[in-house]
Amino acid sequence: MATSATSRSDAFVFFGATGDLAKKQTWPALLALTKTGRLDMPIVTVGRHDIGVDEIRAEAKKSLEDTKSFDAAAFAQMSKRLSYVAVNYDDATTFDGITKAASAAQHPLNYVALPPQLFEKVAADLAKAGLAKGGRLVVEKPFGHDVASARALSAKLHAAFPEDSLFRMDHYLGKEQVENIVFFRAANRLFESTWNHEHIAAIEITMAESFGIEDRAEFYDSVGTIRDVVQNHLLEVMAYLAMELPTARGHTALRDARTKFLTHVKALGPDDVVRGQVRGYRDVRGVANDSTTETFASLRFAVDSPRWRGVPFYVRTGKSLAVTMTEAMVRWKRVGHPVLEDNAAPPANALRFRIGPDNFIALATNVKAPGEAMRGDSSELSLCRPATGMKAYERLLGDAIDGDASMFARQDTVEEAWRIVDGALAAKTPVYPYDKGSWGPQEASRLAPKGGWTNAR
Repeated sequence: MATSATSRSDAFVFFGATGDLAKKQTWPALLALTKTGRLDMPIVTVGRHDIGVDEIRAEAKKSLEDTKSFDAAAFAQMSKRLSYVAVNYDDATTFDGITKAASAAQHPLNYVALPPQLFEKVAADLAKAGLAKGGRLVVEKPFGHDVASARALSAKLHAAFPEDSLFRMDHYLGKEQVENIVFFRAANRLFESTWNHEHIAAIEITMAESFGIEDRAEFYDSVGTIRDVVQNHLLEVMAYLAMELPTARGHTALRDARTKFLTHVKALGPDDVVRGQVRGYRDVRGVANDSTTETFASLRFAVDSPRWRGVPFYVRTGKSLAVTMTEAMVRWKRVGHPVLEDNAAPPANALRFRIGPDNFIALATNVKAPGEAMRGDSSELSLCRPATGMKAYERLLGDAIDGDASMFARQDTVEEAWRIVDGALAAKTPVYPYDKGSWGPQEASRLAPKGGWTNAR
């Protein structure tokens, strides 16, 4: 979305520049934005320790080399714009150093990649330093731990930054593959005309990760997989799959459509979730010895809307599973009788959107089997495209610089998502053990699409 020149950010204030997220995602995104000329402004890095800007440059360079995104010319350009300010989060006056380093910025973008317990303090101190007026605040998930805390957090942040200046970052919304779901639906009438309860039997979403939580065990043990990825990433994917397509242009219409869909999703109850915990989880440093935090969840959602009434939505996600893969599948209803000379009804059609790590769309169809008889064979038509173009963090940070909030979570969207999952979290359902490299606990089969889950292949 185009924005006016006066609304564009003119300084990038970076909290958490030496953290794990910065190393893996933020520094590569900032370098990419530098290469395209979109980050033509002072970059003020902020931290607790009394170090120099040379150390920040070294950290940034190592991060870029480790992620294979280093570009000498672009890095030299970005390095000239870097500065570093040490702050004390217990002393608001130390934020005055940020104001000085940001020079004459009128619209600073304050990007906060810090633990969420610091969000309120940072926002308040930025306001005291004069960096909130005309500025924007970008915060990383989680946005609270339930609907009440999310609402309270928003109220505290709004004391310094109004809602239209507050950018809640969920990087899944910036993924090309996720955006493509909406475009695919809007541009292919062939599918959208059957995208309803009359034709669709079920929708399933799987987000599987073969790795564990060793690099962030303490944080993960305080949230679990439902809070970590279901309440945000996967409900956003579900919204893109099932929301009414916006008819107006601009970020307001898209955000309205996502939120309206979530208002129709019924709140989960104890019978709608099966939780699991991978064996050995409690042995990981940072995890409580008696932890009941889930590393796996299987969930069933119901949507009370004219389009989707009666269609179950299944979500499955977890750590230490068989593969690393995120995929959404739409299953059509099966023809209830054999066709032509076949002895059995043909398999149901299905459409798969692979969201990661690769990028493809596949349609399960039925074709004639070779031979004289008019009998069928199932086959999958697939379109696989290389992962090109902007990565999620480059897209989202660039949008925030331009003031485009399309792909950021709005307060009402966040609160609706918490409303949906709060009941399941409060129920404290049993946590069943499962083996590393499996597809979760056996008990999860209770909440599965008819015929079972479709595992990655």
